[in-house]
Amino acid sequence: MASIASLGSGSGMDLNGLIDKLMTAEKAPLQTLLLKEASYQAKISAYGSVKSALAAFQTSLKGLSSVQTFRSTTATLADSSIATVNSNSLAQPGSYSLEVSQLAQNQKLTSNAFSSINTGLGTGTLTLQFGTVDSHGTDATGDDTFTANAKKAAFSIDITDKNNSLAGVRDAINLANKGVSASILNDGTGSRLVLTSKDSGAENSIKLTVTDSDGNSTDTAGLSALAYDPAGARNLIETQAAKDAKFKIDGINVSKPTNSVSDAIQGLTINLTKVSSPTSTGATTLAPTTITIGADLSGLKDSIKGFIKAYNELNKTLKDVSSYTPGNATTSAKAAPLNGDSAIRAIQNQMRSVVNEMQGEGSYFKSLSDIGVSFTGYQTDAKGTIVGGATPKGDLSLNEAKLQAAISSHPGDVANLFTVNGVASSNQITFLSGSLATQSGKYAIEVTTPATQAKYSGSALSFFKVDSSNNTKNVTLGGVSASLALDNNDYTTESLAAQIKSKIEADSTLFTSGSDTVKVEYNKLNKNFDISRERVIAGAPPTTQKDSMALAISSAPKPITIDDNNKTLMVSVDGVISQPVTLSKGSYATMADLAAEMQSKINSDESLVRGGKTVGVAFNESTSKFDLSSGLYGSASKIKITGVGDAATSTTAATLGIVVGGYSDTPSGPTVGYTYTAGADVEGLIGGEKAKGTGQSLTGTGASEGLSLIVTASTAGDYGSVSFNRGVAFALDKLLDGMVKDRTGLVAKQTDGVNASIAQLGEKRVRMNRQYDATEALYRKQFTAMDIAIATMRNTSSNLTAQLANLPK
Repeated sequence: MASIASLGSGSGMDLNGLIDKLMTAEKAPLQTLLLKEASYQAKISAYGSVKSALAAFQTSLKGLSSVQTFRSTTATLADSSIATVNSNSLAQPGSYSLEVSQLAQNQKLTSNAFSSINTGLGTGTLTLQFGTVDSHGTDATGDDTFTANAKKAAFSIDITDKNNSLAGVRDAINLANKGVSASILNDGTGSRLVLTSKDSGAENSIKLTVTDSDGNSTDTAGLSALAYDPAGARNLIETQAAKDAKFKIDGINVSKPTNSVSDAIQGLTINLTKVSSPTSTGATTLAPTTITIGADLSGLKDSIKGFIKAYNELNKTLKDVSSYTPGNATTSAKAAPLNGDSAIRAIQNQMRSVVNEMQGEGSYFKSLSDIGVSFTGYQTDAKGTIVGGATPKGDLSLNEAKLQAAISSHPGDVANLFTVNGVASSNQITFLSGSLATQSGKYAIEVTTPATQAKYSGSALSFFKVDSSNNTKNVTLGGVSASLALDNNDYTTESLAAQIKSKIEADSTLFTSGSDTVKVEYNKLNKNFDISRERVIAGAPPTTQKDSMALAISSAPKPITIDDNNKTLMVSVDGVISQPVTLSKGSYATMADLAAEMQSKINSDESLVRGGKTVGVAFNESTSKFDLSSGLYGSASKIKITGVGDAATSTTAATLGIVVGGYSDTPSGPTVGYTYTAGADVEGLIGGEKAKGTGQSLTGTGASEGLSLIVTASTAGDYGSVSFNRGVAFALDKLLDGMVKDRTGLVAKQTDGVNASIAQLGEKRVRMNRQYDATEALYRKQFTAMDIAIATMRNTSSNLTAQLANLPK
């Protein structure tokens, strides 16, 4: 058989070129698939641009969603030499008079002159303390009163033979960095140590006591030369007293420890710089100046312009990725990657709907068009749907004159168009938040079950002591008086009420058996026992006479003692267990004092502090019991006494009425020494529909879905209404959340769909290429066979020709 060197050499034909042309024709469907894949890739890129534009627009909305953004203010002072003023969005427009009589200043103390900064001062300990001095004398031995500043702890500095020079003491004080700076001044007569309190204000006066190694801590020899006690030895010289700033606002005296005051008028910072001038030469009265706070309307206008700019930039991106340019005689039609895309149309329509949304009751302006902000190029109905035949541009435009008029007349209402806001008519209802689903409107509020805290109540204690000092009481009912002799004893409120009732019923001048009934109850508000008597008077028909009085009985002194046998307890609050809580030992004059001690020590426990848990402790005089309540409201609220010290020796049950038990133990009640009441979530209606309650939080359903309120009401009933407007910026922000979220957002879902299509095309491309490879291999096999056959025939023809040529002629 003939062989060939290469395809086509046998036939002399360009078979490779022929196969290439055949495969080009075969692969025509692949080119269509690749073009489709490229269009999908262009869509992915376009969706990326859309997501970036949406995210950028959402970022611009974050500040607009807060009402404070629109409530900028400016503050001015008529006499700027007296002070400077600055205001923020919390300041309310208005004017105030300011009169400065004294500036705050730091205290300065100076030592006597020493020959050198290296002069040795002796050794010992310096103890520095801050506080208030009632007055400042100039004599060497002070007779003033020093009251320590509880907010600043005293500190001590050891002076040894290594740092006992004037310079060494200076450096030791500065190294301690505890609120006093030290320096050395050479006034020409010698070197003096100067101490300056770092904080101004009368409460930051310095007291410097010395423990001198020479045994005398108050003389002027040795280290005690630095002693300064306003109530004792004053070996330092006060060159500047610690003073508070004193001034008047609208005639009201104000005193502050610093010259920078930010808590006198909400939202306003006043930096005092000079005492006010007298009203006239030689006058003792000072001339006030005026602070004026006004709304910064330019800031509000700029915020709205910024919103329009950001919206139009987003709209441009949406139009660019979905545009269509018709062809003409010289150019072909051109469609953007997302032309006709349903997601882009949905984004545009939903955003237009929100921008055109009508606000609810209580809003002065009902829509953005009321303040001059509207769409260009088309008309929309109340829902934002395009009506009419005009081609929409979709951009927002601004009528500046209309906006300026709205801002000038109702700046707060302009802000409310953009920001989420809710106003409750009851001070026991607080607006917390709304959602995209919450419809603007006015919602009636009804509380059917108020939220409560979990409560542990101990056993009743006999805290009322009756003895010879208070056992005789006069009772007057129906104009008749009698003296009652109460039995000397210790009583609970219930048992004392029963004792009073018993004594009345035993007195024939006050009580007639068969016709009278007596009721005695403790009134914890007035701390009296309310006595009421009903007497049936015979007649036709019989009548009832009602008499009453309040009987005051002050308990004789009965201190409660806390000792080693009842000082320790442990509690579990909302699942967090405290460490052992130790009460301060000693005698407590009242149950209220002891309750305050228990609450303070429990709430200072490190475990509870880390867990953010608190407990309220009170002594209920009506029940004569200690009540411990979780600081949390609702069904998640739990409290339990987990320990009361050594069970063998503990007297906690007897003295405090507290035993181990609480939320996880059953039963509770007098038989086990305590009563446990579980916390309950608030229940109620918002807009007539049942709301969801968690703790004190009540969240609406239906039209009020997502409207979240805090309910502090303690009784069931109607609590007025809440007027809610979600505002354009807030609503757009929430809408965009659903568009730009990874994996679940609208753009992410569209992108996932296109990526899935690209993946399918990729799989199809692989299958087609395999088929094309097989087809080309078949072509080559067939053409190779043909080429060999032609070569063979050519060889045969050549042989025959040669043989014929050799035949005899």
